[in-house]
Amino acid sequence: MVRTVPLWLRVFFVLNVLQDVALAGGLVVPESIPFPLTVTPLNARFIGALYLASAIGIILSAIVRNAIDTRIFVVGFGLVSLLVLIVTFLYWGDFTARRVPVLWLVTYAVDPIVTTATVVALNLWRPSQPGRHRLSALFLVQFVVLGIVGLALLLAPDALAALWPWKISPLLARVYGCFFIAFAVGAWLASGESRPAAILPVTASSFALMAFVIVASALHLARFTPGLPTAIWFGAFGIGAIAFAVALVTFPWRESAKLGSGLPALPSAANGEAR
Repeated sequence: MVRTVPLWLRVFFVLNVLQDVALAGGLVVPESIPFPLTVTPLNARFIGALYLASAIGIILSAIVRNAIDTRIFVVGFGLVSLLVLIVTFLYWGDFTARRVPVLWLVTYAVDPIVTTATVVALNLWRPSQPGRHRLSALFLVQFVVLGIVGLALLLAPDALAALWPWKISPLLARVYGCFFIAFAVGAWLASGESRPAAILPVTASSFALMAFVIVASALHLARFTPGLPTAIWFGAFGIGAIAFAVALVTFPWRESAKLGSGLPALPSAANGEAR
């Protein structure tokens, strides 16, 4: 059954975009980022890149016509909110050192509840058109790379902080791990979803992540430690930015222009070869 996106879900998306945009401002003006922790300019820009990439995906999810096409970002958004909330409580003293971040706590406490209720109410348990497509391999690579790094950041923050290409604390390592895992899960879901309207937000958000991270990093080259981790960092995000840029350019725009009902599935690799 085709079900349109309810107004309350669009409002929920918009409210969260407003907060994401505020934090994304750290990419431009790192000194004014409204983050509950004191961070260096490089970390502020990196955090801004994470939130801006998320905001782009949420905006595109908010304007789709069919509720099923919001599934990936509803699940991913709920996951990152729950993980960040857990990290907040694990490091409560650090997050409340300056003051209790009320808006932060309310947002990350409410979001997992709303997203879970959304999955149940709108029956977003599975994709409406499951199947592999020509972007599946790219999404699976993103899933593996970001998933492994994200889990390592969460489970072994001290070790990963020591290997990070610039100086970060174990606390920030875990915060970054939350986002990496959410992006990884979104990529995994997109790899098995053949509706163009559903994977467009993930594709655009992934490109934004790669591109903005490169920009944020390039602005603080002096803060990077020379060596293999830095080379891997710029190489991985650079290749990722190019790969997702190509994906956006070759995306079947005419099939997904209306982001509405009755959208065909993405052509599979086999179909593409046949043509």
